[in-house]
Amino acid sequence: MSRNSFSGSHVGSASILLIFTVLSLVSFATLTMTSSKADYNLTSKLIERQRDYQNACHRGNAFVAAVNSGYETGMSDGIMKESIPINDNQTLDIAIKINSAENSEISDNSLKIIQWQIVNISDFEYNNTLPVMK
Repeated sequence: MSRNSFSGSHVGSASILLIFTVLSLVSFATLTMTSSKADYNLTSKLIERQRDYQNACHRGNAFVAAVNSGYETGMSDGIMKESIPINDNQTLDIAIKINSAENSEISDNSLKIIQWQIVNISDFEYNNTLPVMK
Protein backbone atom coordinates (compact mmCIF):
# COMPACT_ATOMS: atom_id res chain seq x y z
CA MET A 1 0.00 0.00 0.00
CA SER A 2 1.37 3.24 -1.01
CA ARG A 3 0.37 6.38 0.74
CA ASN A 4 0.67 9.87 -0.72
CA SER A 5 0.63 12.71 1.77
CA PHE A 6 -0.01 16.15 0.31
CA SER A 7 -1.44 17.73 3.40
CA GLY A 8 1.40 20.28 3.68
CA SER A 9 0.64 21.98 0.37
CA HIS A 10 -2.72 23.31 1.55
CA VAL A 11 -1.15 25.09 4.51
CA GLY A 12 1.37 26.88 2.26
CA SER A 13 -1.25 28.14 -0.20
CA ALA A 14 -3.32 29.55 2.66
CA SER A 15 -0.28 31.39 4.03
CA ILE A 16 0.56 32.86 0.62
CA LEU A 17 -3.05 33.97 0.16
CA LEU A 18 -2.99 35.62 3.60
CA ILE A 19 0.28 37.42 2.80
CA PHE A 20 -1.11 38.78 -0.49
CA THR A 21 -4.29 39.90 1.26
CA VAL A 22 -2.34 41.78 3.94
CA LEU A 23 -0.08 43.40 1.32
CA SER A 24 -3.06 44.55 -0.74
CA LEU A 25 -4.74 46.03 2.36
CA VAL A 26 -1.56 47.88 3.29
CA SER A 27 -1.14 49.25 -0.25
CA PHE A 28 -4.78 50.41 -0.38
CA ALA A 29 -4.38 52.06 3.03
CA THR A 30 -1.26 53.87 1.80
CA LEU A 31 -3.07 55.07 -1.33
CA THR A 32 -5.98 56.28 0.80
CA MET A 33 -3.68 58.23 3.10
CA THR A 34 -1.89 59.83 0.14
CA SER A 35 -5.17 60.79 -1.50
CA SER A 36 -6.58 62.26 1.71
CA LYS A 37 -3.40 64.34 2.25
CA ALA A 38 -3.67 65.73 -1.29
CA ASP A 39 -7.35 66.58 -0.70
CA TYR A 40 -6.46 68.31 2.57
CA ASN A 41 -3.79 70.43 0.85
CA LEU A 42 -6.21 71.39 -1.94
CA THR A 43 -8.90 72.31 0.57
CA SER A 44 -6.47 74.45 2.56
CA LYS A 45 -5.49 76.40 -0.56
CA LEU A 46 -9.14 76.83 -1.53
CA ILE A 47 -10.01 78.15 1.94
CA GLU A 48 -7.19 80.69 1.75
CA ARG A 49 -8.27 81.83 -1.71
CA GLN A 50 -11.91 82.17 -0.64
CA ARG A 51 -10.88 84.14 2.44
CA ASP A 52 -8.79 86.55 0.33
CA TYR A 53 -11.65 87.03 -2.13
CA GLN A 54 -14.19 87.64 0.63
CA ASN A 55 -11.90 90.22 2.26
CA ALA A 56 -11.56 92.01 -1.09
CA CYS A 57 -15.35 91.94 -1.54
CA HIS A 58 -15.82 93.47 1.93
CA ARG A 59 -13.41 96.26 1.03
CA GLY A 60 -15.27 96.69 -2.27
CA ASN A 61 -18.58 96.99 -0.44
CA ALA A 62 -17.01 99.60 1.83
CA PHE A 63 -15.91 101.52 -1.29
CA VAL A 64 -19.44 101.37 -2.73
CA ALA A 65 -20.87 102.57 0.59
CA ALA A 66 -18.36 105.44 0.70
CA VAL A 67 -19.30 106.49 -2.85
CA ASN A 68 -22.98 106.22 -1.95
CA SER A 69 -22.45 108.53 1.03
CA GLY A 70 -20.73 111.24 -1.02
CA TYR A 71 -17.08 110.21 -1.56
CA GLU A 72 -16.11 111.56 -4.99
CA THR A 73 -12.30 111.61 -5.05
CA GLY A 74 -10.85 110.33 -8.32
CA MET A 75 -14.03 110.58 -10.38
CA SER A 76 -13.70 110.98 -14.14
CA ASP A 77 -16.66 111.28 -16.52
CA GLY A 78 -19.08 110.29 -13.76
CA ILE A 79 -17.28 106.99 -13.17
CA MET A 80 -15.32 106.06 -10.06
CA LYS A 81 -12.88 103.18 -10.24
CA GLU A 82 -11.12 101.22 -7.53
CA SER A 83 -8.67 98.35 -7.77
CA ILE A 84 -8.50 96.21 -4.62
CA PRO A 85 -5.68 93.65 -4.35
CA ILE A 86 -6.79 90.07 -3.66
CA ASN A 87 -3.35 88.45 -3.69
CA ASP A 88 -0.04 88.95 -5.51
CA ASN A 89 -1.53 87.96 -8.88
CA GLN A 90 -5.12 89.23 -8.80
CA THR A 91 -7.09 92.37 -8.10
CA LEU A 92 -10.79 93.10 -7.76
CA ASP A 93 -11.61 95.97 -10.11
CA ILE A 94 -14.75 97.96 -9.33
CA ALA A 95 -16.25 100.72 -11.46
CA ILE A 96 -19.30 102.73 -10.37
CA LYS A 97 -21.29 105.09 -12.56
CA ILE A 98 -22.70 107.99 -10.58
CA ASN A 99 -26.00 109.80 -11.32
CA SER A 100 -27.04 107.29 -13.93
CA ALA A 101 -30.23 108.57 -15.58
CA GLU A 102 -31.72 105.12 -16.25
CA ASN A 103 -30.94 103.94 -12.73
CA SER A 104 -32.30 107.01 -10.89
CA GLU A 105 -35.73 106.71 -12.57
CA ILE A 106 -36.19 103.14 -11.33
CA SER A 107 -35.05 103.57 -7.73
CA ASP A 108 -33.85 106.13 -5.22
CA ASN A 109 -30.25 104.98 -5.63
CA SER A 110 -28.18 107.07 -8.04
CA LEU A 111 -25.32 104.56 -8.41
CA LYS A 112 -24.82 101.79 -10.92
CA ILE A 113 -22.06 99.21 -10.59
CA ILE A 114 -20.72 98.70 -14.09
CA GLN A 115 -17.73 96.52 -13.22
CA TRP A 116 -17.04 94.04 -10.42
CA GLN A 117 -14.39 91.78 -11.86
CA ILE A 118 -11.33 89.75 -10.86
CA VAL A 119 -8.36 90.74 -13.02
CA ASN A 120 -5.07 88.86 -13.31
CA ILE A 121 -2.24 91.36 -13.06
CA SER A 122 0.65 89.02 -13.86
CA ASP A 123 1.23 86.39 -16.51
CA PHE A 124 1.05 82.87 -15.21
CA GLU A 125 2.82 80.03 -16.94
CA TYR A 126 1.39 76.59 -16.34
CA ASN A 127 3.74 73.69 -15.71
CA ASN A 128 2.57 71.03 -18.16
CA THR A 129 5.37 68.57 -17.47
CA LEU A 130 4.80 65.31 -15.69
CA PRO A 131 7.30 64.00 -13.16
CA VAL A 132 7.81 60.68 -14.94
CA MET A 133 11.23 59.06 -15.27
CA LYS A 134 12.48 58.69 -18.82
